[in-house]
Amino acid sequence: MLQWRYLLVFLFFSGLMAFTLVPPGPTPPGPIGPFLNGVLPSKTPGANGAWSLEDISEGLSIPSPLRIIPFPGSEDVLVLSKIGEVWRVNLAQQTQHLVLDIKDRAFKEGEAGTTGIALHPEFGNPDAPDKQLIFVFYRYKPQPDSWDEKGFSRLSKFRWDEGSGTFDNSTEQILFQQYDRSTWHNGGGMFFHPDDGFLYLGLGDEGHFHFKEISNQRLDRALFGGLIRIDVDNDPARSHPIRRQPQPSEWGPQDPSWGLTYSQGYSIPNDNPWLSPDSSLMEEFFAIGIRSPYGVSYDPVEDRIWLADVGEVLREEISIIGKGQNLQWPFLEGTVPSEEYARPDEVIGEEQPPLHEYSRDFGNCIIGGEVYRGNLFPNLWGKYLFADYGKRKLMSLDYDFDNQQGERDILIADIRNLGLDLSSSAGITGIFSQPNGEVLLTIQSANDFFAPGKILRLTAQETIADPPERLSDLGVFTNLSTLETVPGILPYQVNSPLWSDGAAKRRWMAIPNDGAFDSPAEKIQFSSREDWRFPEGTVFIKHFERPKARPNGQAAPLETRFFVLGTDGKSYGLTYQWNDEGTDAFLLKADASKTFALYEGGMPVAEQTWDYPSRDQCLSCHTANANFVLGVKTHQLKSDLTYPASGETLNQLAYLSDVGMLDHSIVNPDSYPRAYAIDDTEADLELRVRSYLDANCASCHRLGGVQDLKMDLRFQLPLHLQNLIKEPTSSSNSDPNRMIVKPGDHANSEIWVRDASLSSNQMPPLARSIIDEPYIEYLAEWIDGLPEDAGKVHELIVYPNPSNGWVGLRLDDDWEGPFELEVYNFNGQLVKTAVFEGHSYFINLSMAQPGAYVLKVGSGSSQEIRRFVIQ
Repeated sequence: MLQWRYLLVFLFFSGLMAFTLVPPGPTPPGPIGPFLNGVLPSKTPGANGAWSLEDISEGLSIPSPLRIIPFPGSEDVLVLSKIGEVWRVNLAQQTQHLVLDIKDRAFKEGEAGTTGIALHPEFGNPDAPDKQLIFVFYRYKPQPDSWDEKGFSRLSKFRWDEGSGTFDNSTEQILFQQYDRSTWHNGGGMFFHPDDGFLYLGLGDEGHFHFKEISNQRLDRALFGGLIRIDVDNDPARSHPIRRQPQPSEWGPQDPSWGLTYSQGYSIPNDNPWLSPDSSLMEEFFAIGIRSPYGVSYDPVEDRIWLADVGEVLREEISIIGKGQNLQWPFLEGTVPSEEYARPDEVIGEEQPPLHEYSRDFGNCIIGGEVYRGNLFPNLWGKYLFADYGKRKLMSLDYDFDNQQGERDILIADIRNLGLDLSSSAGITGIFSQPNGEVLLTIQSANDFFAPGKILRLTAQETIADPPERLSDLGVFTNLSTLETVPGILPYQVNSPLWSDGAAKRRWMAIPNDGAFDSPAEKIQFSSREDWRFPEGTVFIKHFERPKARPNGQAAPLETRFFVLGTDGKSYGLTYQWNDEGTDAFLLKADASKTFALYEGGMPVAEQTWDYPSRDQCLSCHTANANFVLGVKTHQLKSDLTYPASGETLNQLAYLSDVGMLDHSIVNPDSYPRAYAIDDTEADLELRVRSYLDANCASCHRLGGVQDLKMDLRFQLPLHLQNLIKEPTSSSNSDPNRMIVKPGDHANSEIWVRDASLSSNQMPPLARSIIDEPYIEYLAEWIDGLPEDAGKVHELIVYPNPSNGWVGLRLDDDWEGPFELEVYNFNGQLVKTAVFEGHSYFINLSMAQPGAYVLKVGSGSSQEIRRFVIQ
């Protein structure tokens, strides 16, 4: 019995000693409330947060809506679809009725499609039965569903059939048909002038840069590059017959069955600016020097025609356009002279510079709207509403014509950041003010033109007050000299940092918690390969300072940024600019810049300009498609860090797991992938380059990021799935003769050329004014060392699987296209078909229901079937 007592005592004290010898866990960061204890707003502050959008098309299904016009005599509207449909829609009742279908003749890919409509001014008037017409501008091709750059720009009219309540597509009367060798720069902005009754239509140039000379700054050849004005009523009292026929390009259609270039069925207004009794000129032109006028509108209050012209590589521009004017393209892009196209010795017409312009780092595809004259938003009265398709911004321009000054405001920084159910490739295609004062936006998916688009309505929100003006008043740092933080704010570092013009950076995060991280609302949703998800109210802090920016060689603080994960799935960024003394920083409400000297040995040796981002520019990279947070990921945090609160040096992933911040327990951090700095020469060169591309480029260059570009530079994808090697360029800013990466030849690899550039085509397009020389050298070394068969694939790969709705295909390089694709859902229903040429293809099923799907893809006798899952 005594022996049992001794044994029990021994076991008790052994267990107690074992417990006391277990080392304590790492020191947690401490409690902190959401939004830095409430000092930062939970919603976007300032003007950027004063507007929002709501979806008013949940009961509709209209592919790629582009235009909305009122339907006379009703509360209905007509909605133009890019694919060749016109729908009569009642937005209140969520009903739609197809009233015109020309898909059998309209080419739909690229910028092409059916891009303009206008009703005759007498439409709906029973006393004008011969004028119940709709005018449609579209891209015509005899085989509209097969890809071909070549086709015709066509303006036609169709007659209304009262019995069926539709426009009869068999009544088409072609007004002009112009052969065009490119699907780009079609134009399509059109309206009937309420005073003169003439039809105005914006026409782009012939697309590709090597067609500039033949399709611009000319009146003697074709219907390209201008605003035309024609009389569709053929009134002999004020118009005369067509004197000169348009001409096709120098080598015209190869197939005679395609048809001819011609014009008919309208007259030329007698007061058009370039009349030509000897028929030597195209008299249709009202103005010229225009590149891609998708947005053209008329403001009856001020009797002004507004035109938004999409730029090439330098500027997007807004102009007021008058009779006989020349908007100067292509010898000027905005106000910037062209390096390729010389100014003509004699300029046709009166030169008209833009009213407003912006650079391509701010936006890259302007979408013209109209001047707001409604009574619902008094603070928008008289302002020109417009958007940027590429950057997904909605903006207004308040222009003072007396003082010739304009103020541009950003109403919506990115439509994808509003928590709406939008495709990740969604872009704004039009802005339309309604008779009731509402402002509507049309939205399409850039990656699937047949997918249902959206109609959104602008709503005014309560303006949220800005946070404190001084950094010192935020209560973040206990000491601004050392940047020691208050409890609850956790430092972190990344393995492969973003290049920021030589600046050194420090980083922190504040995850809302009560000190224990014991509820789902306090935890990070961990993923070993994909983006992490963070609790609402999380704040990320990044501090920038420039080494050698003081005469004593020390670093000078530049800015401290905050990125805030707000309510309703929305986020915003703030920037505090440090004063020259380095004693405090102050909140910026707009972008800014600062120039300073760099010193060595007490002497200035160089000068640098630092650009501070505006609040909307923060969202250019921190997008909803990238899940807002860019650097805090598994492969970036797999490294050791000394935590100043305890002095402990720990693996960051292990630390976050041990203190309970992750919803996933990490046992072996070494089992996860890791990124490496570009200058970490102990790591593999390819791994370092891919780490750099992930950190610097993948926020945009990922699935759903850059429209019409397949390249996906996220770290978790292997090289052969990144669509990087031997891929052709697709941007208008790129040389079409280059590959993105040409193995063995960095000088002819587009990625090296643009990353080594400081010109208008540089990458990244913003937040860089200094070339990262070590990276450029390592990138060249990597490209030059690639074998000829680098990136080659010999099987069908479907990725990621499971996915969030974006599914990538990488086909066997030995297969020959074209390829046919079919996707079926778990009920066996066909949900997607496509025909494509390249060996990479992305399927946008972001609007599909979660579940199992089957895809079938093949070419000729080669066919593969794969199963994949959407979560």
